[in-house]
Amino acid sequence: MEQDLAYNLLRNQDFYLAPICILILLFFARAMKKNYQDTPLEKYVFPAMGLRLLGVFVYTLVIRYYYGFGDSHNYYQALIDMYHAVKDDSSILWDIILKNKMETTDRLYNYFVYDGYGYTQYYMMDHRSYNVPRMALPFALIFQRSFLCVSFCISYLSFLGSWRIFKMFYEMYPHLHRKLAYGILFLPSVIFWGTSLLKDSFSVVALGFFVYAAYSLLIKRRKVIISAIILYITGNVLFILKPYILICISAVFLLWFFMLFRKKIKDKISRTVSTLLFIIISALAGFFISQAIAKKEAKSKFLSGELLLSIKAQQTTFSRNLELGSGSNFSIGKASSPLQLALLFPLGIVNTYFRPFPWDVMSPIMLLSCLESLCYLAITIMCFRRVGFGKTFNIIFSDPVISFCFVFAILFGAIIGIATSNFGALVRYKIPILAFYVVTFILVMDKSGKFSNTYIFSKKLF
Repeated sequence: MEQDLAYNLLRNQDFYLAPICILILLFFARAMKKNYQDTPLEKYVFPAMGLRLLGVFVYTLVIRYYYGFGDSHNYYQALIDMYHAVKDDSSILWDIILKNKMETTDRLYNYFVYDGYGYTQYYMMDHRSYNVPRMALPFALIFQRSFLCVSFCISYLSFLGSWRIFKMFYEMYPHLHRKLAYGILFLPSVIFWGTSLLKDSFSVVALGFFVYAAYSLLIKRRKVIISAIILYITGNVLFILKPYILICISAVFLLWFFMLFRKKIKDKISRTVSTLLFIIISALAGFFISQAIAKKEAKSKFLSGELLLSIKAQQTTFSRNLELGSGSNFSIGKASSPLQLALLFPLGIVNTYFRPFPWDVMSPIMLLSCLESLCYLAITIMCFRRVGFGKTFNIIFSDPVISFCFVFAILFGAIIGIATSNFGALVRYKIPILAFYVVTFILVMDKSGKFSNTYIFSKKLF
Protein backbone atom coordinates (compact mmCIF):
# COMPACT_ATOMS: atom_id res chain seq x y z
CA MET A 1 0.00 0.00 0.00
CA GLU A 2 1.32 3.45 -0.93
CA GLN A 3 2.00 5.53 2.16
CA ASP A 4 -0.70 8.12 2.78
CA LEU A 5 0.01 9.95 6.02
CA ALA A 6 -2.12 12.24 8.15
CA TYR A 7 0.51 14.88 8.95
CA ASN A 8 -0.89 17.21 6.30
CA LEU A 9 -4.58 17.69 6.98
CA LEU A 10 -5.12 19.86 3.91
CA ARG A 11 -5.06 18.25 0.46
CA ASN A 12 -5.29 19.45 -3.12
CA GLN A 13 -8.74 17.91 -3.62
CA ASP A 14 -10.08 20.08 -0.80
CA PHE A 15 -10.24 22.99 -3.24
CA TYR A 16 -13.21 21.39 -5.00
CA LEU A 17 -14.47 18.85 -2.42
CA ALA A 18 -14.85 21.35 0.45
CA PRO A 19 -17.18 23.73 -1.49
CA ILE A 20 -19.25 20.76 -2.69
CA CYS A 21 -19.57 19.45 0.86
CA ILE A 22 -20.54 22.88 2.21
CA LEU A 23 -23.19 23.31 -0.49
CA ILE A 24 -24.71 19.91 0.35
CA LEU A 25 -24.82 20.74 4.06
CA LEU A 26 -26.32 24.16 3.34
CA PHE A 27 -29.02 22.42 1.33
CA PHE A 28 -29.86 20.26 4.35
CA ALA A 29 -29.81 23.33 6.60
CA ARG A 30 -32.17 25.16 4.25
CA ALA A 31 -34.62 22.25 4.39
CA MET A 32 -34.30 22.22 8.18
CA LYS A 33 -34.96 25.96 8.35
CA LYS A 34 -38.22 25.51 6.43
CA ASN A 35 -39.46 23.20 9.19
CA TYR A 36 -39.24 26.12 11.63
CA GLN A 37 -40.67 28.77 9.33
CA ASP A 38 -42.62 31.50 11.14
CA THR A 39 -41.14 30.46 14.51
CA PRO A 40 -38.37 32.17 16.52
CA LEU A 41 -36.13 29.15 15.89
CA GLU A 42 -35.91 29.89 12.17
CA LYS A 43 -33.37 32.70 12.53
CA TYR A 44 -30.87 30.59 14.48
CA VAL A 45 -30.34 27.76 11.95
CA PHE A 46 -27.87 29.37 9.56
CA PRO A 47 -25.88 31.43 12.13
CA ALA A 48 -25.43 28.40 14.40
CA MET A 49 -24.49 26.07 11.56
CA GLY A 50 -22.29 28.67 9.88
CA LEU A 51 -20.25 29.10 13.04
CA ARG A 52 -19.78 25.32 13.29
CA LEU A 53 -18.43 25.22 9.73
CA LEU A 54 -16.17 28.18 10.48
CA GLY A 55 -15.02 26.31 13.58
CA VAL A 56 -13.84 23.47 11.33
CA PHE A 57 -11.61 25.83 9.36
CA VAL A 58 -10.18 27.43 12.48
CA TYR A 59 -9.63 24.10 14.25
CA THR A 60 -7.90 22.58 11.21
CA LEU A 61 -5.58 25.57 10.81
CA VAL A 62 -4.76 25.66 14.53
CA ILE A 63 -3.82 21.99 14.89
CA ARG A 64 -2.03 22.02 11.51
CA TYR A 65 0.03 25.19 11.89
CA TYR A 66 -0.04 26.08 15.60
CA TYR A 67 0.00 22.80 17.52
CA GLY A 68 1.37 20.76 14.63
CA PHE A 69 -0.06 17.57 16.01
CA GLY A 70 -3.05 16.30 18.01
CA ASP A 71 -5.48 13.48 18.61
CA SER A 72 -7.23 14.33 15.36
CA HIS A 73 -4.07 13.35 13.46
CA ASN A 74 -4.17 9.89 15.04
CA TYR A 75 -7.84 9.42 14.25
CA TYR A 76 -7.31 10.74 10.75
CA GLN A 77 -4.47 8.30 10.06
CA ALA A 78 -6.67 5.41 11.17
CA LEU A 79 -9.45 6.77 8.94
CA ILE A 80 -7.06 6.89 5.98
CA ASP A 81 -6.06 3.27 6.65
CA MET A 82 -9.70 2.19 6.81
CA TYR A 83 -10.37 4.06 3.58
CA HIS A 84 -7.57 2.26 1.74
CA ALA A 85 -8.58 -1.10 3.21
CA VAL A 86 -12.13 -0.73 1.91
CA LYS A 87 -10.87 0.50 -1.47
CA ASP A 88 -8.62 -2.58 -1.74
CA ASP A 89 -11.28 -5.04 -0.59
CA SER A 90 -14.86 -3.86 -0.16
CA SER A 91 -15.69 -6.86 2.03
CA ILE A 92 -13.58 -5.31 4.80
CA LEU A 93 -16.29 -2.66 5.12
CA TRP A 94 -18.58 -5.28 6.67
CA ASP A 95 -15.87 -6.23 9.17
CA ILE A 96 -15.66 -2.57 10.21
CA ILE A 97 -19.45 -2.13 10.40
CA LEU A 98 -20.15 -5.30 12.35
CA LYS A 99 -17.30 -5.05 14.89
CA ASN A 100 -16.75 -2.19 17.34
CA LYS A 101 -13.42 -3.52 18.58
CA MET A 102 -10.30 -4.35 16.58
CA GLU A 103 -8.25 -7.50 17.13
CA THR A 104 -4.80 -8.44 15.86
CA THR A 105 -6.31 -11.17 13.69
CA ASP A 106 -8.46 -8.72 11.72
CA ARG A 107 -7.52 -7.99 8.12
CA LEU A 108 -7.67 -4.28 8.92
CA TYR A 109 -4.92 -4.62 11.53
CA ASN A 110 -2.17 -4.96 8.91
CA TYR A 111 -3.20 -1.67 7.33
CA PHE A 112 -2.59 0.03 10.67
CA VAL A 113 0.76 -1.71 11.20
CA TYR A 114 2.23 -0.93 7.78
CA ASP A 115 0.87 2.55 7.16
CA GLY A 116 4.24 4.22 7.83
CA TYR A 117 2.79 6.33 10.64
CA GLY A 118 4.48 4.37 13.41
CA TYR A 119 1.91 3.46 16.04
CA THR A 120 -1.61 3.54 14.61
CA GLN A 121 -2.19 -0.08 15.62
CA TYR A 122 -1.49 0.71 19.29
CA TYR A 123 -3.84 3.71 19.27
CA MET A 124 -6.57 1.63 17.62
CA MET A 125 -6.33 -1.26 20.09
CA ASP A 126 -8.41 0.90 22.43
CA HIS A 127 -11.98 0.28 21.29
CA ARG A 128 -13.10 3.83 22.09
CA SER A 129 -10.41 5.31 19.88
CA TYR A 130 -11.12 2.74 17.17
CA ASN A 131 -14.78 3.75 16.98
CA VAL A 132 -14.04 7.39 16.12
CA PRO A 133 -12.66 6.70 12.61
CA ARG A 134 -15.14 3.84 12.27
CA MET A 135 -18.09 6.23 12.65
CA ALA A 136 -16.45 8.78 10.33
CA LEU A 137 -15.68 6.27 7.58
CA PRO A 138 -18.88 6.86 5.51
CA PHE A 139 -17.95 10.54 5.12
CA ALA A 140 -14.38 9.60 4.13
CA LEU A 141 -15.68 7.23 1.44
CA ILE A 142 -18.01 9.88 0.03
CA PHE A 143 -15.44 12.71 0.05
CA GLN A 144 -12.23 10.84 -0.80
CA ARG A 145 -10.80 10.90 2.77
CA SER A 146 -10.75 14.74 2.85
CA PHE A 147 -10.17 15.80 6.47
CA LEU A 148 -12.03 19.08 5.91
CA CYS A 149 -15.10 17.38 4.43
CA VAL A 150 -15.17 14.69 7.11
CA SER A 151 -14.95 17.44 9.73
CA PHE A 152 -17.71 19.46 8.04
CA CYS A 153 -20.03 16.44 8.19
CA ILE A 154 -19.20 15.75 11.85
CA SER A 155 -19.67 19.44 12.60
CA TYR A 156 -23.14 19.33 11.05
CA LEU A 157 -24.06 16.33 13.17
CA SER A 158 -22.70 18.13 16.24
CA PHE A 159 -24.89 21.11 15.36
CA LEU A 160 -27.92 18.80 15.13
CA GLY A 161 -27.10 17.35 18.56
CA SER A 162 -26.94 20.81 20.12
CA TRP A 163 -30.09 21.78 18.23
CA ARG A 164 -31.99 18.90 19.84
CA ILE A 165 -31.09 20.19 23.30
CA PHE A 166 -32.02 23.74 22.24
CA LYS A 167 -35.35 22.52 20.84
CA MET A 168 -36.16 20.62 24.03
CA PHE A 169 -35.69 23.66 26.26
CA TYR A 170 -37.46 25.92 23.74
CA GLU A 171 -40.55 23.71 23.93
CA MET A 172 -40.64 24.26 27.69
CA TYR A 173 -39.53 27.91 27.73
CA PRO A 174 -40.37 29.49 24.34
CA HIS A 175 -40.04 33.02 25.73
CA LEU A 176 -36.34 32.36 26.45
CA HIS A 177 -35.37 31.38 22.91
CA ARG A 178 -32.72 34.10 22.60
CA LYS A 179 -30.98 33.28 25.86
CA LEU A 180 -31.20 29.55 25.20
CA ALA A 181 -29.61 30.06 21.79
CA TYR A 182 -26.69 31.90 23.41
CA GLY A 183 -26.27 29.20 26.04
CA ILE A 184 -26.59 26.13 23.81
CA LEU A 185 -25.85 26.89 20.16
CA PHE A 186 -23.13 29.54 20.38
CA LEU A 187 -20.72 28.34 23.05
CA PRO A 188 -17.13 28.97 21.80
CA SER A 189 -15.63 25.77 23.23
CA VAL A 190 -18.30 23.61 21.58
CA ILE A 191 -17.91 25.44 18.25
CA PHE A 192 -14.13 24.89 18.29
CA TRP A 193 -13.63 21.49 19.98
CA GLY A 194 -16.92 19.87 19.03
CA THR A 195 -16.61 20.17 15.26
CA SER A 196 -13.93 17.74 14.12
CA LEU A 197 -12.59 14.20 14.24
CA LEU A 198 -12.64 13.72 18.01
CA LYS A 199 -14.52 11.59 20.51
CA ASP A 200 -15.90 14.78 22.02
CA SER A 201 -17.67 15.75 18.79
CA PHE A 202 -19.46 12.42 18.52
CA SER A 203 -20.29 12.63 22.24
CA VAL A 204 -22.06 15.96 21.66
CA VAL A 205 -24.04 14.39 18.80
CA ALA A 206 -25.06 11.31 20.79
CA LEU A 207 -25.85 13.26 23.98
CA GLY A 208 -28.08 15.74 22.16
CA PHE A 209 -30.16 13.07 20.45
CA PHE A 210 -30.22 10.91 23.60
CA VAL A 211 -31.52 13.76 25.76
CA TYR A 212 -34.25 14.75 23.30
CA ALA A 213 -35.33 11.12 22.77
CA ALA A 214 -35.49 10.52 26.54
CA TYR A 215 -37.47 13.75 26.97
CA SER A 216 -39.92 12.70 24.23
CA LEU A 217 -40.28 9.18 25.59
CA LEU A 218 -40.33 9.68 29.36
CA ILE A 219 -41.59 13.23 29.84
CA LYS A 220 -43.80 14.01 26.83
CA ARG A 221 -44.68 10.36 25.96
CA ARG A 222 -44.83 10.99 22.23
CA LYS A 223 -43.32 9.21 19.21
CA VAL A 224 -42.65 6.30 21.53
CA ILE A 225 -41.21 3.84 19.00
CA ILE A 226 -38.88 6.22 17.15
CA SER A 227 -37.76 7.80 20.43
CA ALA A 228 -36.97 4.37 21.90
CA ILE A 229 -34.94 3.46 18.82
CA ILE A 230 -32.96 6.71 18.94
CA LEU A 231 -32.46 6.27 22.68
CA TYR A 232 -31.06 2.78 22.13
CA ILE A 233 -28.72 3.80 19.28
CA THR A 234 -27.36 6.94 20.92
CA GLY A 235 -27.09 5.19 24.28
CA ASN A 236 -24.88 2.59 22.62
CA VAL A 237 -22.73 5.31 21.04
CA LEU A 238 -22.24 6.96 24.45
CA PHE A 239 -21.52 3.57 25.99
CA ILE A 240 -18.85 2.88 23.36
CA LEU A 241 -17.21 6.31 23.52
CA LYS A 242 -17.72 7.66 27.04
CA PRO A 243 -19.74 5.42 29.40
CA TYR A 244 -19.58 7.91 32.27
CA ILE A 245 -21.71 10.36 30.23
CA LEU A 246 -24.35 7.65 29.80
CA ILE A 247 -24.32 6.83 33.52
CA CYS A 248 -24.61 10.49 34.58
CA ILE A 249 -27.33 11.50 32.11
CA SER A 250 -29.41 8.38 32.83
CA ALA A 251 -29.26 9.08 36.56
CA VAL A 252 -30.35 12.72 36.27
CA PHE A 253 -33.17 11.82 33.91
CA LEU A 254 -34.50 9.48 36.58
CA LEU A 255 -34.28 12.40 39.01
CA TRP A 256 -36.27 14.60 36.62
CA PHE A 257 -38.89 11.88 36.13
CA PHE A 258 -39.21 11.29 39.89
CA MET A 259 -39.54 15.00 40.72
CA LEU A 260 -42.43 15.29 38.25
CA PHE A 261 -44.06 12.27 39.89
CA ARG A 262 -43.41 13.63 43.40
CA LYS A 263 -45.17 16.94 42.64
CA LYS A 264 -48.40 15.00 42.09
CA ILE A 265 -48.33 13.54 45.63
CA LYS A 266 -50.40 15.74 47.91
CA ASP A 267 -49.70 14.09 51.28
CA LYS A 268 -46.50 15.42 52.90
CA ILE A 269 -45.61 12.13 54.64
CA SER A 270 -46.10 10.18 51.41
CA ARG A 271 -43.82 12.64 49.58
CA THR A 272 -41.12 12.21 52.22
CA VAL A 273 -41.34 8.42 52.15
CA SER A 274 -41.32 8.35 48.35
CA THR A 275 -38.26 10.61 48.30
CA LEU A 276 -36.34 8.34 50.69
CA LEU A 277 -37.32 5.27 48.69
CA PHE A 278 -36.26 6.98 45.48
CA ILE A 279 -32.84 7.86 46.92
CA ILE A 280 -32.26 4.31 48.14
CA ILE A 281 -33.51 2.65 44.96
CA SER A 282 -31.61 5.09 42.74
CA ALA A 283 -28.39 4.54 44.66
CA LEU A 284 -28.73 0.75 44.38
CA ALA A 285 -29.81 0.92 40.74
CA GLY A 286 -26.97 3.29 39.87
CA PHE A 287 -24.45 1.02 41.57
CA PHE A 288 -25.62 -2.15 39.83
CA ILE A 289 -26.05 -0.47 36.43
CA SER A 290 -22.56 1.02 36.56
CA GLN A 291 -21.13 -2.35 37.57
CA ALA A 292 -23.04 -4.11 34.80
CA ILE A 293 -21.70 -1.63 32.26
CA ALA A 294 -18.21 -1.82 33.67
CA LYS A 295 -17.97 -5.62 33.80
CA LYS A 296 -18.40 -5.75 30.04
CA GLU A 297 -15.01 -4.06 29.75
CA ALA A 298 -11.72 -5.47 30.93
CA LYS A 299 -9.95 -3.27 33.47
CA SER A 300 -12.79 -0.79 33.40
CA LYS A 301 -12.40 2.61 34.99
CA PHE A 302 -15.99 2.49 36.21
CA LEU A 303 -15.93 -0.47 38.57
CA SER A 304 -16.49 0.83 42.08
CA GLY A 305 -13.08 -0.43 43.21
CA GLU A 306 -11.31 1.01 40.17
CA LEU A 307 -12.80 4.50 39.93
CA LEU A 308 -10.64 6.04 42.64
CA LEU A 309 -7.54 4.26 41.33
CA SER A 310 -8.30 5.53 37.83
CA ILE A 311 -8.59 9.13 39.02
CA LYS A 312 -5.38 8.78 41.04
CA ALA A 313 -3.56 7.33 38.03
CA GLN A 314 -4.69 10.14 35.76
CA GLN A 315 -3.73 12.72 38.37
CA THR A 316 -0.29 11.11 38.68
CA THR A 317 0.23 11.27 34.92
CA PHE A 318 -0.65 14.95 34.74
CA SER A 319 1.40 15.70 37.87
CA ARG A 320 4.44 14.05 36.31
CA ASN A 321 4.02 16.24 33.24
CA LEU A 322 3.69 19.28 35.51
CA GLU A 323 7.02 18.45 37.19
CA LEU A 324 8.61 18.21 33.76
CA GLY A 325 7.24 21.67 32.94
CA SER A 326 4.83 20.35 30.35
CA GLY A 327 2.46 22.81 28.70
CA SER A 328 -0.87 23.59 30.27
CA ASN A 329 -0.91 21.23 33.25
CA PHE A 330 -1.95 22.48 36.68
CA SER A 331 -1.84 21.10 40.18
CA ILE A 332 -4.87 19.71 42.06
CA GLY A 333 -5.21 17.94 45.36
CA LYS A 334 -4.62 14.22 45.73
CA ALA A 335 -7.56 11.88 46.29
CA SER A 336 -6.41 8.79 48.18
CA SER A 337 -9.77 7.90 49.75
CA PRO A 338 -13.48 8.31 48.91
CA LEU A 339 -13.78 11.03 51.58
CA GLN A 340 -10.90 13.04 50.09
CA LEU A 341 -12.43 12.56 46.67
CA ALA A 342 -15.73 14.02 47.93
CA LEU A 343 -13.91 16.96 49.55
CA LEU A 344 -12.29 17.77 46.20
CA PHE A 345 -15.67 18.09 44.45
CA PRO A 346 -15.90 21.91 44.92
CA LEU A 347 -12.39 22.31 43.50
CA GLY A 348 -13.35 20.09 40.57
CA ILE A 349 -16.33 22.35 39.81
CA VAL A 350 -14.12 25.45 39.92
CA ASN A 351 -11.55 23.83 37.63
CA THR A 352 -14.17 22.81 35.09
CA TYR A 353 -16.19 25.99 34.79
CA PHE A 354 -13.95 28.85 35.92
CA ARG A 355 -10.42 27.90 34.89
CA PRO A 356 -8.04 28.78 33.36
CA PHE A 357 -7.74 31.92 35.46
CA PRO A 358 -5.94 34.90 33.88
CA TRP A 359 -2.68 33.95 35.64
CA ASP A 360 -2.93 30.41 34.21
CA VAL A 361 -2.81 31.66 30.63
CA MET A 362 0.25 30.52 28.70
CA SER A 363 -0.92 30.67 25.07
CA PRO A 364 -3.44 32.46 22.81
CA ILE A 365 -5.73 29.42 22.84
CA MET A 366 -5.73 29.41 26.64
CA LEU A 367 -6.55 33.13 26.60
CA LEU A 368 -9.73 32.44 24.63
CA SER A 369 -10.65 29.64 27.03
CA CYS A 370 -9.99 32.01 29.94
CA LEU A 371 -12.34 34.65 28.51
CA GLU A 372 -15.08 32.06 28.12
CA SER A 373 -14.59 30.84 31.70
CA LEU A 374 -14.81 34.43 32.94
CA CYS A 375 -18.23 34.67 31.25
CA TYR A 376 -19.43 31.58 33.14
CA LEU A 377 -18.10 33.09 36.36
CA ALA A 378 -19.82 36.41 35.63
CA ILE A 379 -23.18 34.69 34.97
CA THR A 380 -22.84 32.68 38.19
CA ILE A 381 -21.95 35.70 40.34
CA MET A 382 -24.61 37.85 38.69
CA CYS A 383 -27.28 35.26 39.50
CA PHE A 384 -26.21 34.74 43.12
CA ARG A 385 -25.87 38.50 43.67
CA ARG A 386 -29.30 39.50 42.39
CA VAL A 387 -31.32 36.43 43.34
CA GLY A 388 -29.52 35.52 46.56
CA PHE A 389 -27.49 32.42 47.39
CA GLY A 390 -30.20 30.61 49.34
CA LYS A 391 -33.03 31.54 47.00
CA THR A 392 -31.01 30.40 43.99
CA PHE A 393 -30.76 26.89 45.41
CA ASN A 394 -34.40 26.95 46.50
CA ILE A 395 -35.38 27.68 42.89
CA ILE A 396 -33.04 24.98 41.57
CA PHE A 397 -34.34 22.19 43.79
CA SER A 398 -37.99 23.20 43.52
CA ASP A 399 -38.05 22.84 39.74
CA PRO A 400 -37.51 19.39 38.11
CA VAL A 401 -36.03 20.81 34.89
CA ILE A 402 -33.55 23.08 36.65
CA SER A 403 -32.60 20.27 39.03
CA PHE A 404 -31.96 18.03 36.03
CA CYS A 405 -29.61 20.59 34.43
CA PHE A 406 -27.85 21.51 37.67
CA VAL A 407 -27.21 18.00 38.99
CA PHE A 408 -25.90 16.81 35.62
CA ALA A 409 -23.63 19.84 35.22
CA ILE A 410 -22.28 19.69 38.79
CA LEU A 411 -21.84 15.91 38.99
CA PHE A 412 -20.14 15.62 35.61
CA GLY A 413 -18.14 18.83 36.08
CA ALA A 414 -16.82 17.82 39.49
CA ILE A 415 -15.62 14.41 38.27
CA ILE A 416 -13.70 15.66 35.24
CA GLY A 417 -12.42 18.67 37.19
CA ILE A 418 -10.83 16.34 39.74
CA ALA A 419 -9.52 13.75 37.31
CA THR A 420 -8.11 16.16 34.71
CA SER A 421 -5.29 18.57 35.49
CA ASN A 422 -4.48 19.62 31.94
CA PHE A 423 -6.31 22.60 30.47
CA GLY A 424 -6.12 21.26 26.92
CA ALA A 425 -7.82 18.00 27.91
CA LEU A 426 -10.27 19.67 30.31
CA VAL A 427 -11.63 22.12 27.73
CA ARG A 428 -12.53 19.16 25.48
CA TYR A 429 -13.95 16.91 28.20
CA LYS A 430 -16.35 19.56 29.48
CA ILE A 431 -18.05 20.56 26.22
CA PRO A 432 -21.01 18.13 26.64
CA ILE A 433 -22.06 19.81 29.91
CA LEU A 434 -21.42 23.51 29.31
CA ALA A 435 -24.90 24.08 27.87
CA PHE A 436 -26.56 22.49 30.91
CA TYR A 437 -24.57 24.69 33.30
CA VAL A 438 -25.49 27.89 31.45
CA VAL A 439 -29.14 26.84 31.06
CA THR A 440 -29.33 26.22 34.82
CA PHE A 441 -28.66 29.88 35.54
CA ILE A 442 -30.75 31.13 32.63
CA LEU A 443 -33.75 29.31 34.09
CA VAL A 444 -33.03 30.46 37.65
CA MET A 445 -32.78 34.05 36.45
CA ASP A 446 -36.06 33.71 34.58
CA LYS A 447 -37.91 32.12 37.48
CA SER A 448 -36.66 34.76 39.91
CA GLY A 449 -38.33 37.48 37.82
CA LYS A 450 -35.32 39.79 38.26
CA PHE A 451 -33.82 39.48 34.78
CA SER A 452 -34.79 40.28 31.21
CA ASN A 453 -36.20 37.44 29.13
CA THR A 454 -34.05 38.57 26.22
CA TYR A 455 -30.59 39.66 27.35
CA ILE A 456 -27.86 38.11 29.45
CA PHE A 457 -25.23 40.85 29.29
CA SER A 458 -27.64 43.55 28.07
CA LYS A 459 -26.49 43.09 24.48
CA LYS A 460 -28.69 42.15 21.54
CA LEU A 461 -26.89 39.80 19.14
CA PHE A 462 -29.89 38.75 17.04
